[in-house]
Amino acid sequence: MSASAMISGAGRSRSSGLAIAICCALTLSVAMTLPRELAAQDTGLSKSELVRVVVSPDSPGEKLSTVRDRCLSFEPTAGDWNDLRNLGASEDLIAAAQQCARDAQAVRIALNASRATVRAGDTAMVTVDLSRSGAPLGGQSVILAGSGGVGDGTRLSRTTNARGRAFFSIPAGERIGATRYTVSVSGVDLQGPTRITVTTVADVAMVAAIDPPSLELEAGEQPPELQITVRDRFGNLVTGVELDLVAGADPAAPVLGTAATDADGTAGMPVVGELPSGVSTWEVRAGETVLASLPVQVASPSAEAAGVAAAGVTAAGPDRTPAAETAELTAIQAGQASLEAGDPAAAEQSFREALGISPRRADAQKGLGEALLAQGRAEQAITWFEFATRQNPGDADAWDGLGRAYSGDGRRDDAAAAFARAHEIDPSREELTSEIEDLGRPPGYVTGVLWGGSTSGNSESGGIRRAAFDASLSPAVSLRGGWDRSLAPRSPELVRGPDEWDGWYAGGSYSYGSGQRLETAIDLGQRTQKFGPIDESSSLVQNVYRLTQTVRFSEDRRAAQVAVGGYLGRWFDRDDWIVFTRLKAPIGRQLSLVASGSYGETIGTNWVETGRHADKDGRIYAGVAWENTKGLLVQPLVGAGSVSSDRSDDLSGTLFDLLLEAAVPVSKGAALTGFVRHQRPPGSEAYTTFALGLGFKVGWAGG
Repeated sequence: MSASAMISGAGRSRSSGLAIAICCALTLSVAMTLPRELAAQDTGLSKSELVRVVVSPDSPGEKLSTVRDRCLSFEPTAGDWNDLRNLGASEDLIAAAQQCARDAQAVRIALNASRATVRAGDTAMVTVDLSRSGAPLGGQSVILAGSGGVGDGTRLSRTTNARGRAFFSIPAGERIGATRYTVSVSGVDLQGPTRITVTTVADVAMVAAIDPPSLELEAGEQPPELQITVRDRFGNLVTGVELDLVAGADPAAPVLGTAATDADGTAGMPVVGELPSGVSTWEVRAGETVLASLPVQVASPSAEAAGVAAAGVTAAGPDRTPAAETAELTAIQAGQASLEAGDPAAAEQSFREALGISPRRADAQKGLGEALLAQGRAEQAITWFEFATRQNPGDADAWDGLGRAYSGDGRRDDAAAAFARAHEIDPSREELTSEIEDLGRPPGYVTGVLWGGSTSGNSESGGIRRAAFDASLSPAVSLRGGWDRSLAPRSPELVRGPDEWDGWYAGGSYSYGSGQRLETAIDLGQRTQKFGPIDESSSLVQNVYRLTQTVRFSEDRRAAQVAVGGYLGRWFDRDDWIVFTRLKAPIGRQLSLVASGSYGETIGTNWVETGRHADKDGRIYAGVAWENTKGLLVQPLVGAGSVSSDRSDDLSGTLFDLLLEAAVPVSKGAALTGFVRHQRPPGSEAYTTFALGLGFKVGWAGG
């Protein structure tokens, strides 16, 4: 080695040693000035602060306390740990800092509850919150897995949002029991509670079965103890239900017995008190809710002495006077006349009057069943048709009525069996064959219509005016769609003026609740205004949205129903809107009252006369719909409204609208249809629209 190299190397050695000495001196001087208040700060230690703690003159215990109290605000690397050891950090201090680092990276979990109780058929809502170092942890895939009970094997996955929260909707199932759910995040050790127990209990909607299902008592006979079993709508036995047996539907009717269901959901109900004679319907109630009905016949002394004929007609006896026979026959004739007139409530009263004279008269029992069925009370009708079939097993009418009552109550298999028995007795009832076949198929149908026509008062030539379909996939779900050129027979409030708009729509509906009495429908689509703001060759498009909620007032498909909804039409620069309500109520066996009302702010369809200018439009429509069982339909509507325009007084005034829709069946599943509208809107001449078309229906299970 040369002398110069040796001198150079020695110089570098001295320079390196000098640099180390300077760094140590600076570090020591900084450490000597370390504030004692450092340990009292709330924020985590940064890397430079941790170095100051390590080299400070504080005692090892004070350094350890500072690290444990404040922890770290950063995640040290392997090199950082080596540097700390080189600076003289003790292993205890290193261990405390490493624990802080692990805690800083740990994912903490919080649940909204560790236990949840939910009713059968409902859902339990569970929220999971994830955080790290106190900050929400979003974007994490959270797994909720069930074990044991009704939810065994359930596995749900959700992702936490920006607030670190994931929402789970857990189906409770239809059977009672408990399920343990465990929360996990793949590859992450969660700190906090990770288990939740969901307990499914019986639903509040309950029904009761009574044994025996009916009572036929002689005068003075003591009824047996009734065995009443209570289940929820999914068949779960319900315990601890307080029951009352009431002698009639009147809220003030006397209570004949009280009991509570045991662990098996059953109550023994002794009947006490004075029993009303004649025909009546007792009720089993839980509070104000009727769970079951019990048909009861208590013979009066005169009826007991009279006896019963083989066909179900009470024979004359020593206590049976001609006046009683006349009253009985008069009541039955009155009931039949009321049924034919479309007044089932009056018919029910007449038939009950006849049964009060002769409790076992089969034609009165069948008549009462028909009256109850016409009122949508299928469950009660079943009992009276069953009475009639037991008294005369060869009565095809009784079995036919029982089949219709079973079908109305949703008991499809029982309905098919009853229809089969009626057809066996009377093979000439060929229509029952298709009924039996339909009941064995999934329920549903597809309907469609194609209309062509023309409108006076505009320059358009005639052509296709409407094409639409409606597909019922099940009793609860249906889909629909179509194309329409300013006919809108189901939405007359959309048409104001003779000009023709092209529109298409698609949507669906979901029916739910007892007997599918509630229906929510959503429709989306577009309407095209054919004359644009610049010239007649241009056009404007309006995106449309419609939401409709329908409520039917009983489980009978023909029962009165009311619908409320809203329509929103979005232009590029403004919105049209309409709110509406519709009513359809039966006022006879084949006749219904139809009414509707609407209010909104729209431009209507009168583009040529008024331009694209929105007016306030309020209307009411009223009419009737006559429809028989074969599909013949006549529905006239009369409408009137008020239009208020800020643009011109000429565009304000009264609107008159007359509509007529008709359908004539030409074969099974096909019908000729027609539509006529005559409207006189303010701001333009009256006009008339004619349309003819062909409708079809392909259904199964009675569809």
